[in-house]
Amino acid sequence: MQNHYEVLGLSMHATPEAIRRRYRELVRLYHPDVNPSPQAKEKFLQIQEAYQTLSDPERRRHYDALLRLRMGEPPSARYSQPRTQKSPSQTSQQPRAQPSNPPADELRRVIIQAERAFLQGRMQDALYWAKQATRLAPRHAKGHEIIGDVYRTQGHYDAALNAYTYAVQLDPNNPDLQRKLESMLELTRRQPSAPPSPVLRNLPVLKLPPEWKLYAAQSIGWGAVLFLLTLAYTVPGTPVLLGWSLNLLAYLGLAGFLTGFLMAVSRWVAPIGDAFPWRRRGGQISAGGALVGLSAVCFPLAALLYTLLALTQGGLSRSVARVFGVSSALTFGFALLYPHDWLNTALFGGNLLFLTLMGGWYLADNLRLTP
Repeated sequence: MQNHYEVLGLSMHATPEAIRRRYRELVRLYHPDVNPSPQAKEKFLQIQEAYQTLSDPERRRHYDALLRLRMGEPPSARYSQPRTQKSPSQTSQQPRAQPSNPPADELRRVIIQAERAFLQGRMQDALYWAKQATRLAPRHAKGHEIIGDVYRTQGHYDAALNAYTYAVQLDPNNPDLQRKLESMLELTRRQPSAPPSPVLRNLPVLKLPPEWKLYAAQSIGWGAVLFLLTLAYTVPGTPVLLGWSLNLLAYLGLAGFLTGFLMAVSRWVAPIGDAFPWRRRGGQISAGGALVGLSAVCFPLAALLYTLLALTQGGLSRSVARVFGVSSALTFGFALLYPHDWLNTALFGGNLLFLTLMGGWYLADNLRLTP
């Protein structure tokens, strides 16, 4: 099975900039909306997992340590305890060490479990295995370091500071441990600790998986879009031009922007540069530019033209089809709910909504590709 570096085609010494550049190249090659091959989806998921791990300095450091352990190396040269040099006579008098060392093998297995659990976000499992490592080898710094990493991730800065302090005492020449200890000291200085309430001291801490936070944010975003739809009915405003009010213009713009941003963040659509070819060839207008320009003038005509092209030629981007479909549904939703002029809203509301949707899509792509 390939590791994350092999998936991206890079070495373990690759710089963060090289990782970002390679990730963008591979996404353009293997995104399911661009590459229709059956293996593209699985390859794309592997690329996403590799980039999420290697783009985070802390997760990458743990992953590198895990790779070294899997390759049969010691947990790390910098984590091993110094050994006293023995004279040749002392060496010859002592029996040779056996090739296998069960305690060392068990320690390596436990540290691998702790590292893997930390990388996967299973903090309780990582804490369990790290404590197992400290029981097997109390003078080994790695187990105490992982305990500090877990406590720091959970926000228990005092416990993390204690774990890092103990680990530094065991391995004073480790620069990473020194850096972590200094950062914890800085955090504790900035946040003076208040004595915990005796009522709340022993209450369990609710820890949600990271993906739940993303789902919660997306739910709030889509709820805001639905709220804008209801505002078009409950607070329509006073018509100013062509039966439209300033309230309706604000609702259409905000709903389109939020929708484009959420669709890109949820990965319902490919990167905007892949879905809409913007490059001009031979002095001609690009297909993406023509569709967006026509949508700004008459969105229903642009949607109809795209549908005809899809029926006659086939093989067009599913991302563009989804964007047109969602934009059309939102436009008709506003037309049905807006009480003053449903016809003009249905005919021309998509012009503004589609353009702002493109803006949200573009912003989400830039935020996603920037570390």
